[in-house]
Amino acid sequence: MTDHRTVCETALETMGAFRSPWLRAAFRTIERTDFVPDRIWLITADDEGTYPLVDRAGDESAWLAAVWDPHRSVAIQLDDGDVAATGPASGDFTSSVSAPDIVFEKLNHLDLEPGHRVLEIGLGSGYHTALLCERGAQVTSIDIDPDLVDAATARLKRAGYPARTVRGDGLDGHPANAPYDRIIATASVRDIPDAWREQAADGAIVLTPFNTAFADGGLLKLRAQDGVLSGTVVGSASYMPVRAHRWHHRLPSPDAYVQSASPVDPARVLDGTWAQSFALGLRVPDIHRTCRTGEDGRQAQLWDTGGTSVTVVAYAGWSEEGAVTQWGPRNLWAEVVAAYTAWRTSGQPHVTRYGLTYDDTGRTLWLDAPDKPVRLPPDQ
Repeated sequence: MTDHRTVCETALETMGAFRSPWLRAAFRTIERTDFVPDRIWLITADDEGTYPLVDRAGDESAWLAAVWDPHRSVAIQLDDGDVAATGPASGDFTSSVSAPDIVFEKLNHLDLEPGHRVLEIGLGSGYHTALLCERGAQVTSIDIDPDLVDAATARLKRAGYPARTVRGDGLDGHPANAPYDRIIATASVRDIPDAWREQAADGAIVLTPFNTAFADGGLLKLRAQDGVLSGTVVGSASYMPVRAHRWHHRLPSPDAYVQSASPVDPARVLDGTWAQSFALGLRVPDIHRTCRTGEDGRQAQLWDTGGTSVTVVAYAGWSEEGAVTQWGPRNLWAEVVAAYTAWRTSGQPHVTRYGLTYDDTGRTLWLDAPDKPVRLPPDQ
């Protein structure tokens, strides 16, 4: 029989996931299977768009393989708990036990020391919390879902970990235990809430999966000093968004529109690497995009998060009048193209050269250093 735990450890070792020495000991000490429900969904849809359910009682080998898979998360909740774990299902994943590779990669960036006061945003199953506790941190973990809080609290108690668990909105932090030396999120955000900045001690690290409306999947590491958070994108991390940062389309009036040609092939702008898309997303922080192929061919749809404007761009015949259709006051495609041109002109910098600063005046994007701010559309 395959020793899935050993396979997982070997994979993590090969990836350099234990470069912070305490992580190897934590991996070996904590029994991951104690923090995963007996019924889980695999995050791989079948041909009918449903996600297979793996039941430990019915197929323990398959369950263990899923739990210890070093590169894949397993879902423990769909549609905020409205879908019962009784069989294959469809819906939106709203809680998971994250894959070991990204869990340990994130923790390497946290620079965690014994005694640190840690605020964890997203209690989930409790596995990540147990890792923090194993380091000797004083952990306050918050989750918005009461059922998840109750289940994870029970698991942590059985395992002997003294984390303080709280039911609440993680975007508000938890001022009762502030200030914190480390703030780490296990769900993605599109912006850093003021509460995290206000509850971070001087010298604190804030580490969170970070999305833009345009592209998901960044990992942002900020340092706190004198009420200011500043730092860089240090890599990629694909996580479910916090509930308040889920995307919802809002449509402007469809009665009036303007048509024009595109100055560039949309494929050049929209079909690049993840790093390109994320860099553009940092430059157009309030523009969301989707792509679809229908009877009229392939199209990109752009939406602004304020719900004022929509722009549709046709791939075929992109240089012809009518390829771009704009509803509302903003030509979102022109803004995206301006961001693309500015990114190309600046030498196509990788996402890890970008940083963000949060202070009392708001948010500033910069390239290479905080004193080199990036101009954003429509001015760039």
